[in-house]
Amino acid sequence: MQIYPLELGLQEDCPYADITTELLGIQGQGRLKFITREEAVVTGILRLKEFFEAQKLVVLFWQKSRALLKPGDTIIEVIGDLKVLLKMWRISQTYLTALCAIATETRKVVAAARAVNPEIEIVVACRKAHLGMRQEEIEAVEDGGGLYHRNSLSDTVLITQNHLQVLGKLPIDIKSFHHKIEIEPRNEEEAYQCASFADVILLDHFEPESLQIVVQKLKHLNSRLKVGVAGGIQASRVKEFAKFVDIIVLSSVLYAAPLDFTCKIERI
Repeated sequence: MQIYPLELGLQEDCPYADITTELLGIQGQGRLKFITREEAVVTGILRLKEFFEAQKLVVLFWQKSRALLKPGDTIIEVIGDLKVLLKMWRISQTYLTALCAIATETRKVVAAARAVNPEIEIVVACRKAHLGMRQEEIEAVEDGGGLYHRNSLSDTVLITQNHLQVLGKLPIDIKSFHHKIEIEPRNEEEAYQCASFADVILLDHFEPESLQIVVQKLKHLNSRLKVGVAGGIQASRVKEFAKFVDIIVLSSVLYAAPLDFTCKIERI
């Protein structure tokens, strides 16, 4: 049976009882609000709402996914048993701040890249998602305006440098009627050799100053070819790469620092 991150978090954080709240004898009804202290893109909110409702809490208000919030905005407001609110607020905050950070950082990266290349695709390498959080982080990337690259090994053909090293030759006869063929060549010469049969070439760890000429040559060999760049690309440098390629693949947004959301709990 699949255990979702919030349920797993609750099991880990409160395996038996909240002994502090029990010791203090806290009872009655309360209200919980999450409020952002910085600009934020909302994501993960519907899953959090479902989680609260499964714990018999009433969700009075929640922001829509993809909403852009300013400091001081309420993200979600919940009422119910104070003991439940006190048990659940920390894991809920951790979940929300991490996912909204991914969506917010993705939005910034997409805006920066499209300022110099309106047609560029910003793609996040989602096989680098945190274990157990892949679907949630894919949603966060999409809510930030990005695309995801490879949900799993089962849905995309990507011939990496490791595949080529093990294979010992270029797979020039490869054909797929159901999937596009993406290749990550080991060097510039190999990229040119793959251009005729690949749908996408991913140039790994190329610097911007060398990209323009390489991309022009590849497009001359195959006008339908899409060319992307990947490998250690930081969000601060996307503009440098965006001028020359069709696709930027990066994973840095998945490790964005959690946003600053405060939690307010009061008795009602």
